[in-house]
Amino acid sequence: MGLLKHLNVLYCHGLGSSINCRHATQLQTFFEQQNDVYFEKFLYKNPGSLDHVWNVNEWRRDIEERINANNEKWILMATSGACHPALNIAKQHKEKVSGLFLMCPGTGLDMSFVDTIQPGALKYLMKTGSIKYPPSKHGHPALLNIECLQDFLKTSICNSPEKTIDITCPVLIVHGEDDNIVPIENSNKLMQRIASTCKDFYRIPGVDHYFDLDEQVLKRLEKLMDTIRDNQQPQNIRAKI
Repeated sequence: MGLLKHLNVLYCHGLGSSINCRHATQLQTFFEQQNDVYFEKFLYKNPGSLDHVWNVNEWRRDIEERINANNEKWILMATSGACHPALNIAKQHKEKVSGLFLMCPGTGLDMSFVDTIQPGALKYLMKTGSIKYPPSKHGHPALLNIECLQDFLKTSICNSPEKTIDITCPVLIVHGEDDNIVPIENSNKLMQRIASTCKDFYRIPGVDHYFDLDEQVLKRLEKLMDTIRDNQQPQNIRAKI
């Protein structure tokens, strides 16, 4: 599928969410005003189901299949758990990813994060072997088991032994200061490890894991997009500016 616009944006929702989540709809509205942007809300093969165990590596393969369907570069935008595959793809497929915008990235976690679903959830998971992840508004529930969560932790880019994470594209991370699911300090540590020389980390005051993209966030997003636009211009054009 050939895209006629200059910048291609793929938004990937998090666990328990859907393509109709607030970030997806707010980003769609934001990019409707930008004639050079193709914006797509990505639908995974398994966005969430109680019949099929969720696995983050299936999401990664779905995204890779989509961005490899043409010769274009993509800006990956992701929320929470979807930041896991987005980060891995940005590291492993530098030639396909021109930028990252990550919202409350689900990184630097351990098995205890299951207790954020509800108190005692980890104990229940260890006893029964599986647990249902509840949907957010307009979202999909998901079936989790011990193995899929172990895979999530094992393949998390933050759990790699390298001191520096080899991601070189421009990166914007935004995170609520009062996040009660993913500690904001996890994003701070992630940003410090990312190799890119063009990166911005914004702590959103007064919000938790579920937040709107306010004016300050959108200003930073516009700056990210302008940087990517400049990077994608031919060298001879940039030299004349």
